[in-house]
Amino acid sequence: MNKNVKTLLLPLIAPSVSIFLALIVGSIAIIITKNNPFMVYREMFYGAFGNKYYILTTLTRATPIIFCGLGAAIAWSSRYMGIGGEGQMIIGGFVCSIIAFNLEANLFIRIFVAIIISILFGGLYSLVSAWLLDKFKVSLAISTLMLNYIAQYITLYLVTYYFQNELGDRKLVQTGMLEESVRFPQIFENYSLHLGFIIALLTVFLVWFLMNRTSFGYESRMTGYNINFCNYGGVNSKKIMYVTLFLSGALCAFAGISEVFGVQYRYVDKMYVSGSYAWMGLSAALISGFNPIGVLFTSIILAAISTGGAAISRNTTVPLELSFIIQGCITIFISAKIAINFRKNKKKILKKES
Repeated sequence: MNKNVKTLLLPLIAPSVSIFLALIVGSIAIIITKNNPFMVYREMFYGAFGNKYYILTTLTRATPIIFCGLGAAIAWSSRYMGIGGEGQMIIGGFVCSIIAFNLEANLFIRIFVAIIISILFGGLYSLVSAWLLDKFKVSLAISTLMLNYIAQYITLYLVTYYFQNELGDRKLVQTGMLEESVRFPQIFENYSLHLGFIIALLTVFLVWFLMNRTSFGYESRMTGYNINFCNYGGVNSKKIMYVTLFLSGALCAFAGISEVFGVQYRYVDKMYVSGSYAWMGLSAALISGFNPIGVLFTSIILAAISTGGAAISRNTTVPLELSFIIQGCITIFISAKIAINFRKNKKKILKKES
């Protein structure tokens, strides 16, 4: 087999094995509900890829997951293990909706300014956790988790008291709806898939190039592996950390932007929390071993499990929670693999030191 083909296929091996094992566990759950696993999985596959409508719906749902997965891949591959993608996505989507709705300018400037400032805010929000880690050694996992809640409730307050859509349903906390001229164009007329998916595909290859073909990508990974070695070698580890986490936050913010411009056309409270995009993106990054090409593949699979799970809950007696069981099992199997590899590497290091 061609070496380049092997390189592309290698990131897909671990996700494929994990998905297969998760489907086996899912089969056990289906049998417990007294259903036929083959019939249920056939229904799930059809609900995700059965026709043009389902395929494009799955790819639409995969779009923000891809962005969040890429953001997590950049940070986690450098051992900056934050879980703040949801908060960064909320900030990006909220800022984008406010600027795009209220800015009085021509079409191009409105879209351009909304995207740039939203990305900037998402990146800066990520830098809050970087600063806490740098100055006070606060755990990145804890600070980013808390920042998710802060973002959710700050935006809830601002929308409720300052940006609430007076003409819409008062039961929903939401901003005004963007007019059609400001939205991402649909790739296929009368279908949900939008320009954001094309941008996601391009971003996958840009992130892959950044991580694997640039000095920054190498320095970022090395900083995570051994910060003392990098400092001794002349690498500014502090600068690398800040830039890495800024890029991670910016990518997650674009996930929020894509939902505002491409799907919801406004910011709605809990729209990202209920969709679990950031957590699915983190799962995609873990499953793919932080490889951007693998993130693309895994994000589509996770989106398919979600949309297919909705189909089986509609057409069978199997509950929607089956899709969450499968997603959770995939992540568990991958996490087990990561833990085993970590222990093996640690043993090798201890043997060398002894």
